[in-house]
Amino acid sequence: MIAAMETAHVFGHHENLFGIHTDPSSISKKITDASRSKTAVIMLTAGMLSNVGPSRLHVDLAADLAQQGIGSFRFDLSGIGESLPVAGQGASVVRAISEVKQAMDFLEREFGYARFMLFGLCSGADDALATALQDNRIIAVCSMDGCGYRTRKHAFYATWRKYLPKVISPFKWIQLGKKWLHTEPINGSSMPLGSDIREFPCCDQAEKEIRSLADRGVRLLFLYTGGVIDYYSYEQQFYDMFPSLQGRSEIKVEYHPQWDHVAFLEEDRLQLVDRVKTWLADMEPQPRDCQVAV
Repeated sequence: MIAAMETAHVFGHHENLFGIHTDPSSISKKITDASRSKTAVIMLTAGMLSNVGPSRLHVDLAADLAQQGIGSFRFDLSGIGESLPVAGQGASVVRAISEVKQAMDFLEREFGYARFMLFGLCSGADDALATALQDNRIIAVCSMDGCGYRTRKHAFYATWRKYLPKVISPFKWIQLGKKWLHTEPINGSSMPLGSDIREFPCCDQAEKEIRSLADRGVRLLFLYTGGVIDYYSYEQQFYDMFPSLQGRSEIKVEYHPQWDHVAFLEEDRLQLVDRVKTWLADMEPQPRDCQVAV
């Protein structure tokens, strides 16, 4: 398999943003400017992680998409990774929306892309949905561990998945006994436990926003993992949270309790990349004559 060419770019209103474009035409001479897809996938940073993504997730996804003839762009929001911070940007989501739009403007101007699909994990998922609400060039969003709200069934499934395995584990009981007997040092922490700093809109508002995207024809893939069991814990929870979205063909929802929040295990990461790649490729027709040379 031939690796696609990656090029680094500095862009943005203040020339402070840094991103990497993966060009599928570099792996096959049969992909011309006329036949190359006019749709690009933009991968948003998750939290304070750089554009490579957790365990190089974005790098792997970009490489696989290139084999499908789909270009991509992974970039750092300001103040993260290689992108310089800019003062006076306001709330983080407002800054993210502006900077994703700047990335789309750059890709449209430099490479001729006209439509965009966004992939976001954690806060990147929040930023992706917020941007899609404000820019019609976005035709699809993959949200991994995006917004979630506890339902009546949540506590039961969370207890069953999170605490029951610990109750029946001999190893956990041995650990607890050692702590009680003080035969094992107890690790202290200089910082108190806290909750995630992400702020979701109220459930009704989130449902309204997602419905507006579906009404516009935006394709949406919501992936939830076992890493967010504190607010999402069972297969049908999405539609219990948002009952009016049941049956919408534009929306697909999957629950993968075996994955952790950043798909740390290689086999989980490979499954994630393959799922996202397949979903995106199904929506984007292959450029004519774009068989990859090997």
